[in-house]
Formats: sequence, C-alpha cells, structure tokens
Amino acid sequence: MAKTTQPVVNLLIFKQIERLVRNEYRNKVLTVSIEYPNTNFLKLNVFLRPVMEKLKTLYSTIYALVQGLILNPRGFWRSHVDTRESQDDLFKNLLFPLLAVVCMAVFFGEFFRSEYFRIWVAALWTLREIALFASLYFVGVYGTNEIIKYLGFEAKIENLQKLVAYSLVPFMLISAVTGLFPFFYFLDIFGIYGFYIFLMGGRKLLPFPRDKRDNLILKIIAANWIVFGLISFTLAKLLMTLD
Repeated sequence: MAKTTQPVVNLLIFKQIERLVRNEYRNKVLTVSIEYPNTNFLKLNVFLRPVMEKLKTLYSTIYALVQGLILNPRGFWRSHVDTRESQDDLFKNLLFPLLAVVCMAVFFGEFFRSEYFRIWVAALWTLREIALFASLYFVGVYGTNEIIKYLGFEAKIENLQKLVAYSLVPFMLISAVTGLFPFFYFLDIFGIYGFYIFLMGGRKLLPFPRDKRDNLILKIIAANWIVFGLISFTLAKLLMTLD
C-alpha cells in the first residue's frame, strides 16, 4: 500500500512545486511590467517638470507685459522707452511664445474645420501664419527704417525692432482667437489697435520733430499696412485653392 501511494504523493508534491514556481514567475513578470512603465513615467515627469515651470514663468511674464501694453500703452512706452531689449530677447521672450500659441490655434482650428480632418491643410495654414508674421515683422522693421532714411532722418534699429515687436501683439492675440474659432473672423478689426500702440511708441522712439511726428508715423503705418495686406491676401488666395 505504501509503495502504491508513494508515486502519487511524489506527483502531488511535484505539481505543487511546479505551481509555486509558475506563480512566482508570473508575479515577477507582472511586477516588472508594472514597474517599467512607472519608471519611464517618473523619468519623463522629472524631465518635463522644469520645462513646464519655465513655460509657466515665461507665459506669466508675457501675460503681465501684454496686460500693461493693451490697457495702458502710454504708460507702457513711458516705462519701456529706455529699456534695452535685443532682437533675440524680443523673439525669445515675446514673439516666439505668442507665435507658438497662434500656430497651435490655427492648426487645430483648420484641422477640425477642414473636411476629413486633413492635417496637411491645417499645416499649410499654420505655415501661412508664420510667413505672415515674419513678413510683417521684417517689413515693419527694415521697411520703416528705409522710409525714415528717405524722409531724411535716422533711427536706431533696436528701437524699430522694439516698436514693431510690441505693435504686433494685438494682431497675434486676435489671430489666436480667430484661428481657433474661424467664425469670429470679424474680431480681426481689433487688430488695428496695434497701429495705436505703434503710434504711441513712435512718439517716444522715432526721431521726428514734434510738429510733423504724428503725420509721418501715420504714413509709415499706412505703407506697412498696404504691404501686410497684399502679403496676407496673396497667401490666403493660394491656400484657398487647396482647401
């Protein structure tokens, strides 16, 4: 009887050991599969946290700056007329962050508006915004400089860069809204507030005599607006053929 039951006992013991080994292996695999993504997530979180903190600080600074510029342009220029800001500073701390917001708004607005959610159409309209603001900035700076020279005056290029950069802010804010919600296109009219900011800043930064100052600044604004309108219309017409 003992000889008969011994193999059965050995088999049961073997099965039990095999079950324990399998369970232990399964637990280790499960632990690794759970811990590995968590490790990657923690590494990603550690990497992104300082980036997000920098972005938060940057956009908080831009918000305070833009609020002062929009609500009180006279006071803004009074306090910023002597500040030294290079073109790189203006790009990095103002224009590029705002342009990133505009591009995201235009991309998602066009993506959900276009038929079949065509990404390439949204990307083309986003590129249009980049080209539009790049042309407006560089035409505004260097075109204004040439007009001033033609009129017999000379202005510091740093002042023109600052003047044009801050006068672009209303256009960019409105473009972000109308880009995400195209049916609010009528709000584009409020972009002309940028010309008022240009006028206020021009009184402080441009080397015109007081009696002719406003008249000359308005001529510069009109010339830049014509160039900007032509570029905007041309790019829009080209892209509408693809939409």
